[in-house]
Amino acid sequence: MTEEEYIRMKNLLNTVIEQQAVFADNHRKSDERQRRNEEGIAALLTIAEIHEQEINKMNERMDTRFAEVAKRFQEIGEKTAETDERINALVNVVERYISKN
Repeated sequence: MTEEEYIRMKNLLNTVIEQQAVFADNHRKSDERQRRNEEGIAALLTIAEIHEQEINKMNERMDTRFAEVAKRFQEIGEKTAETDERINALVNVVERYISKN
C-alpha cells in the first residue's frame, strides 16, 4: 500500500467514523423525541380520561336534575288539575246560587 493509498484510506475511515458519530447523535436525538412524544401522549390520555370521568359525573348530575324537574312539573300538573277542579266546583256553586235567585 502506497502512502497515497494509505492517506486516502485513512480519510475514508475518518469520514465513515464522522458519519457514524453524526448518525449516532441523530439516533439519540430521535430516541429522545420519541420518548418525549410518548410521555406527551400518555399525559394527553390521562387528561382525556379525567375529562371523560368529569363528563360522566356531569351527565349523572344532569340526569338527576332533569328527573327532579320532571317530578316537579308532574306535581305542578297535579296541583293545577286539583285547582281546576276546585274552581269548577266553585263556579258550579255560584251558577246554582245565581240561577236560584
